[in-house]
Amino acid sequence: MTVDWSRGQPLTAGPYFIGLYQPSPETAFYWEGVRAGELRLRWCESCGTWLHPKRIVCTACGAGGLGWRRASGAGEVYSFSEVHRVGAPEFAAATPYTVGLVKLEEGVYLFTRFIAEPGTVRVGAPVSVAFRTLEQGQLLPVFELAA
Repeated sequence: MTVDWSRGQPLTAGPYFIGLYQPSPETAFYWEGVRAGELRLRWCESCGTWLHPKRIVCTACGAGGLGWRRASGAGEVYSFSEVHRVGAPEFAAATPYTVGLVKLEEGVYLFTRFIAEPGTVRVGAPVSVAFRTLEQGQLLPVFELAA
């Protein structure tokens, strides 16, 4: 089966469309890393800048020769929101849950799910990556509060 990546892949929660999950040829190495339990980021071979996995051009120097490197998986909570409403039956068992942005040690920001007890996530709290299969059956990088 040939997949048309140009439109992304629809992500649904029951009958609700909640966005596009977009694995693509450009991010295949990132998703291979997820399956291997590694957080991989783009790396600019020209200037040494760490970049988001979806970048295809360096935002610092404009170079197109981006490689991949394994990230530390450590960072801190940049922002977060606790979700207390069940938007779809698939999320009932997980509610409440916390989502937000993590700032990695490498300086890259990732949107993520935080695996923590409700009320315990705080801006600036140290976190580390973990890999979990979430409600929709997809293995994803998530972040746990560091001990």
